[in-house]
Amino acid sequence: MNGKSANISKWVFGILALITAVIAVLYYLKVGSIKPDFKAGNPTPRADMYLNWGYILIILGVVMALISAVCAAVVKGVNGKTLLIGAIAIVVIAVVAFLLSRGSFGVPYQAGEHLYSGKTHGMVEFGLNFFYVTLVVSIIAILFSVIYKAVKK
Repeated sequence: MNGKSANISKWVFGILALITAVIAVLYYLKVGSIKPDFKAGNPTPRADMYLNWGYILIILGVVMALISAVCAAVVKGVNGKTLLIGAIAIVVIAVVAFLLSRGSFGVPYQAGEHLYSGKTHGMVEFGLNFFYVTLVVSIIAILFSVIYKAVKK
């Protein structure tokens, strides 16, 4: 990263960290003084605020990663073919992970007195499968690269 983009990243990270710290302090101050109401379906008051901020941070992280990859590709002059191959690989991995977890979307589960649909369970399974498939593909790519370089010499 060059000087200007590094400074922007530091400031953005600092602001997000400060907002996170303020939300964390508010969360722990308020939650400690409020009694849970299990019958109303609210076992952790104000937890939604903290979880929603976590979701926002995850979305911002994904967006920043995509913007960073595109900017690096533009600056370094990576051709569109390489970017297209990477995007297609991500889509293929996502489809494989979804197909592996497809049965989990219809499985209901029970937490306490509530019976939930399988949608959340399926999304968790999809996320785990995406991670596992990506891990296996990256290990295969590393092994292929090492073997290819050893044979090439």
